[in-house]
Amino acid sequence: MKVKPIIYSILILTALSCSDGETKKQLSELRTELEKTKTELTNCSAELNELKNTAENRFIRAKKLLSENNLNGAKIEFQGIVDNFKGTNNASIASKEIAKIDKTIEQAKIEAERKKALGYKVLKPTSRVKYGDLSLRFDKIWKGKRWTFDDYGYKYFLRDAERGNSHIMSRVSITSENNNPELPAILVYKMNDGELELLGTLNYKFRRWKDYGSYLGNTADYGNDFAHSKTIPFNCGLELSNDDLKSGTIYVVLKKQGCFKRTRVEYGNPEIAYRQSLCNPKRTLQVEDFDNDYVLLKKL
Repeated sequence: MKVKPIIYSILILTALSCSDGETKKQLSELRTELEKTKTELTNCSAELNELKNTAENRFIRAKKLLSENNLNGAKIEFQGIVDNFKGTNNASIASKEIAKIDKTIEQAKIEAERKKALGYKVLKPTSRVKYGDLSLRFDKIWKGKRWTFDDYGYKYFLRDAERGNSHIMSRVSITSENNNPELPAILVYKMNDGELELLGTLNYKFRRWKDYGSYLGNTADYGNDFAHSKTIPFNCGLELSNDDLKSGTIYVVLKKQGCFKRTRVEYGNPEIAYRQSLCNPKRTLQVEDFDNDYVLLKKL
């Protein structure tokens, strides 16, 4: 197919601006060729649209939209198959898919109404969380005065809360498919006037070391290195005012995002620690936030 660029056509028309018979003939032929080209382009466009909208291509687009949780977009594609390929096996399959989508949408509406009616009561605590390359198992979450960590056999370290304060603590074992993961934030929220307000973020400490030498960094402890061990236990803690802890129900929440990075400590022991980096947890949480990035671990 010959397609003449528009600019090229304009140049020819300008060059052939004389009024003699030969020029008129050439102009007439050029117009005829341009009209033919326009018709061919229109036909090509129609053929292209026809190819794009075959049942097979509509199925491919619909499945992709479903994988992106775009139910309405997928329904439109399936409906196009039903409307344009009536009486075929493809139309029958598409009709069944539309019924599934309608059922899913209706169930989502019912669940949204249930959450609206129950509020935070709809949230169920869990002790196991899996996202990305990480699996977390929480053995215990509690409030207390003494937070212990860095046990190396005959000695361990502790941190006692000041008068009028308490620690929110957790024992968690983290399993990673990644050799150097960033660990998620464990957050403490307080119920206040129907909203969850952020009080703070628990810090990570290693639960134990192989011996005193590994705690000092003189020898390696592969048990505390995801590059060598798939699962590592941690003791986490955060000191808060008892006034805050008594004034409303406490929600311990996990945000499914890497927030703590493994770093080398310049001064003190142990020489390896997980330190908080950018995380930006929401200052207040709504029930809807627990549909995506946030998980309730425990109410205290």
